[in-house]
Order: sequence, then C-alpha cells, then structure tokens
Amino acid sequence: MSVSNEEYYQRWEDAAPTPVDSMTPEEIRTAQSKPLQDKPWETYDDEMLGDLAEDTALNQAISEYASRVHDAAPTQQTQEELCRLSENNAATAQEYQWVTPEEYANEGDRVGIPMHMCQFISLLQETGINCWYRRHLQPGKTTLIIQRKTLPPEVGCWVQSGWSPELSVMRFDEHGIPTYEKFRGWRTALLQIILKGIISEEKAIEVFGKPPVTKAFHRYNSTLQQFRNAGSRLSK
Repeated sequence: MSVSNEEYYQRWEDAAPTPVDSMTPEEIRTAQSKPLQDKPWETYDDEMLGDLAEDTALNQAISEYASRVHDAAPTQQTQEELCRLSENNAATAQEYQWVTPEEYANEGDRVGIPMHMCQFISLLQETGINCWYRRHLQPGKTTLIIQRKTLPPEVGCWVQSGWSPELSVMRFDEHGIPTYEKFRGWRTALLQIILKGIISEEKAIEVFGKPPVTKAFHRYNSTLQQFRNAGSRLSK
C-alpha cells in the first residue's frame, strides 16, 4: 500500500491514545461523596446480581455448566477453520501496516544519541527559528510552536517530554499493526519540521549532525531523499 509522506507523518501524529473522560461531573461528585465501605468486595455479588443471587435454579445451572469438561481436543475441522481465519486476519492486517515490526525490530539501534527537549529547542533557536513549547493535552508530550516572521504561530509537531531517543520506537498489536509511538525520536520531530519547510535539510545537518546510513535510519534517509527529489515539497 502506497502512503504519501504527508499521510505517513500525519498518521505518526495521530498514533497515540486520546484521553477519554468516561464519567460525567455529576457521576464524579456522587462517587466522591459516597462513603467508603470497609470491605466493599463482600457486597459486590449482591449489588451486581440483586435478586438473582438467591435464584436457586440459576445457581444450579451455573454449577452444572462449570462442572463440564471444556478442555477436549479440537477436531481437525476446527483447527483448519482456525488456520483459515488466522490467515485472513493476517492478510487484512497488511492493509493497515503503514510501517512494519521488522523496521522497528532493533530498539537499541533506534535509540542512537538521546537528546533532551531543552537541548532540541535550543538548537532550533540557534538556527534563527522563532519557536517555543506549549503544554500538550496528552501526558508525556509537549507541543512545539513555530512562528514564521509575521505569520500566525503554528504547530510544528509534538516532541517527547524530557529525553528522547534519536528515532521513534513504535508499538504494534498482535497482527503487526502500528498502534502508537512508544517513544518519539527527536529526529522524527526534526524531520517533521524539515518536511514543513521550517528548516532546510542542509541547516538541520549543520546543527544536528548528519544521520547515520544504517538499516535503522533507512526510512528517515529515504524520506529525505524523496523530499529532495520532489523539489523539497510534500507529495500530494
């Protein structure tokens, strides 16, 4: 599946869990005002089941079901169907693999040269970029704000709070689909602002150093090469 640079890095921005408030203000006030029982677990069944806790027929049916043997060996037909479904799941998952686990297999190589967020923004400011940090809504993230001359401030990207590895480390689910960034790399943030035209590749190399030419840096370097070939413009 072909993914443009712009979509690839937008997915990178979105690859993080979003905090969700599951309780309303009224529910929170009710929970806070409710006195804490010494042993609330002792009344859990009564609260959850109500009158069903005293239902003799139901309790007998539950006991009878629990006594059955459930560990019998599966039939050949069941095993074949399971394999078929597993293959279908793997094929479907490939459609969503905009990055693969193999690319991120060696986390040690991706750590590279760690950098603190304070050093990162200081180096950016040394290049003449007018930038500052702003609080991010999600824990562990900090928003980098950029202002280009007289234009309104804009979001450059988000950076990892505190120390960052050189390259990002992703989390994957059991099907190999990327879920979100486990750690955001400072070169990932740098690449985002290069692609947005905030800093040139030449200036980035001058200030932050030339990226290594290794397997771990293959996507980083190839993305920059595609960017250069496209005349320093994101493909549409």
